[in-house]
Amino acid sequence: MPKAESQLKKATIHEAAKKAGVSIASVSRALNNKPGISDDTRQKILSVCKELGYVPSSSARELSGSHKNTIAISVSAHEPLPSRYLGMLWPAVSSAIRKSGRNLLPVAFGDLTLDDVGGVILLGITKDDARIEACNRMSLPFVCIGMHEGSFWVAPDDFNGGRVATQHLVDRGLKNICFVTPTTFGDGYQFRYQGYISVMADNALPIKEIRTGSAPLGEIAAYRYFITIDKGQLDSYEGFICECDETAVGVIAALQDRGYQLPGDFSVVGYDGLPGIADEMTTIVQDADAIAERVARLLGEAQLGKQPVGTVVPVYLRAGKTT
Repeated sequence: MPKAESQLKKATIHEAAKKAGVSIASVSRALNNKPGISDDTRQKILSVCKELGYVPSSSARELSGSHKNTIAISVSAHEPLPSRYLGMLWPAVSSAIRKSGRNLLPVAFGDLTLDDVGGVILLGITKDDARIEACNRMSLPFVCIGMHEGSFWVAPDDFNGGRVATQHLVDRGLKNICFVTPTTFGDGYQFRYQGYISVMADNALPIKEIRTGSAPLGEIAAYRYFITIDKGQLDSYEGFICECDETAVGVIAALQDRGYQLPGDFSVVGYDGLPGIADEMTTIVQDADAIAERVARLLGEAQLGKQPVGTVVPVYLRAGKTT
């Protein structure tokens, strides 16, 4: 049962450590959001401190559940859709944000009251993104996952990723390699496409692009395109660099349904390394933990009002059964 007021005043860090069954140092780490203890231990300590009434001013906001400790994450500037990419990033980003003493909340940006949060993480950045304008107008700290000049941003090294993916096929003797995208090469995929162009130009190979469309979903659009494409045109290609794993899934399924063998007849490379989607295909893998760590760090700098900076996270190729 809760202690009386006179008893609450006697609560000390020693009592909290004893009741939680941890060291005084662990209590200090929990109250000051420092690393070195597990999330379960941290929550246990915070619960004990709250019960005892031991709430130092440095952690009072955390235990009171202040909205300013809530960080919103927004997937799109438009109507939000299920995002496998966010699903890949969520565990790492959520953990990194919790370690900094804050909570992560997915939101539809149009429904968000910006006064209720202490910062925002933005995915799916587009040109003239209204979310960035709103954050700047409200002086709300934010970090973009994806390059955006004049903002704090964290992005995978997409140019080098596009190069590595394309070079992988060139090294296997392929010459007729096509880049497959749902729309144009802009809005997030331009650097992957430029990496592809760079390697093709270095090797004096023809640049080819297929735009499949994205409705109703990227993988379905890619499947429909490749299941109906003229056989003569299809046979003019040897390999495909896909702008994301979902597109690659559609391409692979259509080729297999048409009776082709991978990698015997065609080679396909995806991008992102989505768990459950790209487990067996060759793909460019993003380091979710590194992205999350840098997002959390830059969000802290944004909250301190520092000069916006960006950072690029390395990617790597994971060879699979499709090349």
